[in-house]
Amino acid sequence: MKRTLPILVLLAFVGLLTEPAVALPRFSSRTGAKCQSCHVNPSGGSMRQAFGVQYGRETLPVPSWSQDFQLEDFTTVLTNFLGVGADFRTLYYYQKEASGSRNSFVQMQGDFYLNFRIAKKVNMFLKKSLGPSFEVFGLLNILPASGHIKVGKFIPNFGTRLDDHSAFIRDSTGFSSASGRPELTGGEVGIAPGAFAIVGGFYNATNSDFAEGNNKAFLGRAEGMFNVAKETYVGVGADVFTTKLTDGSTRTMYGAFGSVSHGDFTVFGEVDAIKTKLNETVSGLVMYVEADYVVTPGLDLKLAYDFYDGDTDFKTGSTSRYSFGFEFFPLPGVELRPIYRYVKYETVDGKRDEFNLVMHFYL
Repeated sequence: MKRTLPILVLLAFVGLLTEPAVALPRFSSRTGAKCQSCHVNPSGGSMRQAFGVQYGRETLPVPSWSQDFQLEDFTTVLTNFLGVGADFRTLYYYQKEASGSRNSFVQMQGDFYLNFRIAKKVNMFLKKSLGPSFEVFGLLNILPASGHIKVGKFIPNFGTRLDDHSAFIRDSTGFSSASGRPELTGGEVGIAPGAFAIVGGFYNATNSDFAEGNNKAFLGRAEGMFNVAKETYVGVGADVFTTKLTDGSTRTMYGAFGSVSHGDFTVFGEVDAIKTKLNETVSGLVMYVEADYVVTPGLDLKLAYDFYDGDTDFKTGSTSRYSFGFEFFPLPGVELRPIYRYVKYETVDGKRDEFNLVMHFYL
């Protein structure tokens, strides 16, 4: 793996010129909008603001079908102090490898959101999942340069927040609900002057609120989104996250991410170097690159590549995943995502074919 590491890093940055972390990064890159333009959470993801609701219900679906099924005067704001939202994703998968095949339905997401507006520029936010995962924080949008203060229990603002929990950049970095509880208790402070955004975070090192010890985790992040020509946006960013794990080791992750979007075509991605130190230092590498094209309003073509190597000092042990499929938005609040995946892992002969079908309902 040592010989291919420089090549992978170079390819990542060439294909990477992408955008800030949001639930679906290509939408932010296409519009040039920051995360908080579409979402209550400044980090992106989960509950949508008015613009995000409008975009998801009026811009994404098939136009003629959307008009036929659209609700009149639809809003997720129930009163001047209470807003609601939800995301439900059900997955059907089929996997085939040398040892046999398997298939199953999985309820991969069931999130409910409440946002209480308790004063001008002051919010209390709650995200509750069907499982044990939850986020709860207070948000004060009171700092200059469109800045904010966020305090509570939430997922730190590291990397690209994809809606695919199995993506290697989420799972291997520890920020996927598929591999545990990624939420940490602490605070973040951010400012967003012009095209830029800068965030710093300080958290407990473990998910438990009553863990013994004084270990803490730290985050630093800077990014920018730039309109370089008509319908053309370029985003770049970098971040670092360091924490002490329960086994006494220290993990530090250095990431870079970015996007290029022109009209209906978008490329975005992320690459992260993971260094874990106990008695010695183990260096890992994880990356993700995705290309999307709007074939017709309501139908996006999607190509993606995942890569993960837990120890770059060994020539074997890496995993690569190639994905091809579509994202189809037939109606307001409904998405279908059929994806074929080819996975090559662990050994020279290790491989797996997958078919995933996700049905997503969102509010």
